[in-house]
Amino acid sequence: MRLNFGHRACQCQLPGQAVVKPQACAAHAPPELPKVAQMSERVTRVLGRNPSPFALTGTNLYLVGTGEARILVDVGEGKPGVLQDLLQTMEEQGCKRLSQVVITHWHFDHIGGVPELLRHFGNLVVRKFMPKEGTAAGESTDFWDPKELLSRLDVQELVDLEELRCEGATLRVLFTPGHANDHVCLFLEEEQALFTGDNVLGWGTGTFQDLQPYMRSLKRMADQAPEVLYPAHGPGARRANHRAERGRPVVAGALESAAWLKMYITHREERIQQVEEELRKEAGLDLIELVKRVYKVWIHPSAAKMK
Repeated sequence: MRLNFGHRACQCQLPGQAVVKPQACAAHAPPELPKVAQMSERVTRVLGRNPSPFALTGTNLYLVGTGEARILVDVGEGKPGVLQDLLQTMEEQGCKRLSQVVITHWHFDHIGGVPELLRHFGNLVVRKFMPKEGTAAGESTDFWDPKELLSRLDVQELVDLEELRCEGATLRVLFTPGHANDHVCLFLEEEQALFTGDNVLGWGTGTFQDLQPYMRSLKRMADQAPEVLYPAHGPGARRANHRAERGRPVVAGALESAAWLKMYITHREERIQQVEEELRKEAGLDLIELVKRVYKVWIHPSAAKMK
């Protein structure tokens, strides 16, 4: 039996699903973000222009490196204007080509823009982790099934602990399943920074498909002791207990990063404890009733699925 919280980034409340009110979420919506923002000497964020209650301010695309050939982390959905923003950014920064495109996981708001990039750039190296059980195996594909797109792509498989290099940047691949079965994070050695994908967001907490690997992944991420977190959704770096700064790199500083990751772990551990307490009170609760008691809200029956 498994609770299905959906497969995209969450905010405080998802339509037709459980309400999540983590202690870190101080408002119902994250601050607006500029279309392009230079986060550091070697990291520039390009906004995917796909805001929604699921994707927050939209998917964050990251152009990484300092030379003529750079790495792009995630590609968004291919919304109008995003490619133009990326091309303008590349021109302004002296970047002439993408050495590779790295997809953090299979969800449409991270991989859907690949066909547009291929039409523009032609041959393009697309990298993604390919789990042995198959991408999206055992996960809900009601919204979108990646099989057709993946069948048309020549994907080069990512390997756990592999190092991806371009001028000015070394990215270490970390296999971190839970939000999705192919999810990876990327550790930027030069900044001691972690691209967190959808496992850790820049606002509130995220969703997961499988709790046990998700918790292991969160702890693995924390073990890297990152000094900066670059999330796939929500604002870039902000310091603990301060309002997010427009356009600045989710958490900057080792202490702030550790605290943010600890919040994610603690929040889920508290939910696990709440579930255990409810089951001790009344054995045999069905999944929908259990969710209603833990989250103390009404949810639509489609928000829970029996597996």
